Amino acid sequence: MIATTPPTQKPNSCKDGILNYSADELEAKFAEEGIPKFRASQVLVWLYRFGKTSFYDMTNIGTDLQKRLDEMFYIYRPQIIATAESADGTVKFLLEMSDRAMIECVYIPDIKRNTVCVSSQVGCAVGCKFCKTGDAGFTRDLLTEEIVSQLLVVRDYIGHQRKPSESELLPGDSQCIEGTGSTQQEADCGLQLKPSESGLLLGDTERRSGVYIGVHEHSSTGSTQQETDYGGLSEGKSTLTNVVFMGMGEPLLNYPNVLRAMRNMMLDEKVGLSRRKITVSTAGISPVIKQIAKDLPCRLAVSLHAPTDEIRSSIMPINNTYSIESILAACSEYHSHHKFLKITFEYLLLDGINDSKECAMSLLKLLKPLHSKVNILRFNSWDGCGFRASPSTKVQSFTRILSTGGLEVSIRSKRGADIMAACGQLSSNAGDCTVIQSRT
Repeated sequence: MIATTPPTQKPNSCKDGILNYSADELEAKFAEEGIPKFRASQVLVWLYRFGKTSFYDMTNIGTDLQKRLDEMFYIYRPQIIATAESADGTVKFLLEMSDRAMIECVYIPDIKRNTVCVSSQVGCAVGCKFCKTGDAGFTRDLLTEEIVSQLLVVRDYIGHQRKPSESELLPGDSQCIEGTGSTQQEADCGLQLKPSESGLLLGDTERRSGVYIGVHEHSSTGSTQQETDYGGLSEGKSTLTNVVFMGMGEPLLNYPNVLRAMRNMMLDEKVGLSRRKITVSTAGISPVIKQIAKDLPCRLAVSLHAPTDEIRSSIMPINNTYSIESILAACSEYHSHHKFLKITFEYLLLDGINDSKECAMSLLKLLKPLHSKVNILRFNSWDGCGFRASPSTKVQSFTRILSTGGLEVSIRSKRGADIMAACGQLSSNAGDCTVIQSRT
């Protein structure tokens, strides 16, 4: 069992960051302080479902308790330093942490889902040669609060924060302002949450309309389909439905904080995301792949990018520590625990490196025994990188070999490439963004 790190305090503060606590940890902390257990549940609802940043806005807990919580905890939000919006509707956020460290996260709207791509580290220590994040080096891990707050900041920015309706408050809530006792009368004044229509995240409000152009999705099992354009007007009710740990950093090298962040994003089916709506992408940290299968099964995406150790080590130095054989063994163990979850293998096609017919045949042989699917990525260029994207003819040929061989395969749509927000392009640079003075 990998040890979890204790919640940490904000620099120069005697308060604890409440978003660093899991639900169990917060209940234990409240019990230690003599605060009724049910209050932890109420506070978590306000924090995650309604996105409150002040305890004084939590109207179903007493004013004395509001003051006490404000003295014990702070509610973290990073500062939005800059934003950039793509022609396809993707929005990139440059966020500043309390120690001035910078990260980026991305909001990706689509017809069927609205996804937040979150970062897990400041920089990345894995050093994949095709990735701009890895080229910049590694600074530090992100705390739990710095991970989950990316989701909350994006939701606040796009206007998804909602207020509890009268139907979600039990009769008598308006009388629960005074006092902090633990009587049954007060306990009965808790928020009663109703799941949204999707059963997913954080309620829904009217979404701004916009034109999202060039959104493509296609997948196949045993055949190749052409890309379908879903561009057009998209408006009406919407929620943030998916989270992908595909931003800056290697999530499994910051496992304790990532694990707690995922649990906080889920909480329960009325407040958080389904585990099926959270995807963790990893360069293949084999021991932690086995561990996450036991701790919190979610969707797993493995950045494979080569069918042989020789090729993979040349573009991903981490392969010298965790070979393809060890990764596939860990994935097999993961699948033995959770047969209903298909593992996605990500494969970035690089011209003249890993896109040959022989590479496709080797990949087919490697992955066919596994319950998996392959996601083909097209290279997104950045200044100073010596790689080139494989031409479309090679992409289609490579995909066809896999699909006709019986693998489920899809080609990932390019989103946000015009603002350096696509896969492998994130860094900590405001150059591609519109700098704003203050937006929290």
